[in-house]
Amino acid sequence: MARERRKPGTDLAVKPVAAEGMPAAGLRIRLIGLLDEVLAGAEVLAEAFDLIEVSSAYPCRGASRNVRAYLQVRLKSPGA
Repeated sequence: MARERRKPGTDLAVKPVAAEGMPAAGLRIRLIGLLDEVLAGAEVLAEAFDLIEVSSAYPCRGASRNVRAYLQVRLKSPGA
């Protein structure tokens, strides 16, 4: 019995900051959970970090209802 491959989820509502002229180094974080939980987690992280890159939400394998998303973040610059 073949498993049905689900399409990746929509883009996360949290958008990265403009990173013009800024190095792309930083932390890489993977969030896994229900879509609403991943969205809420990304929003909380956006308060503590500058988001450099935010992936779409991809479905986890198997019959799981969870999704995963990947964020690249950097500590907020002073005064931001």
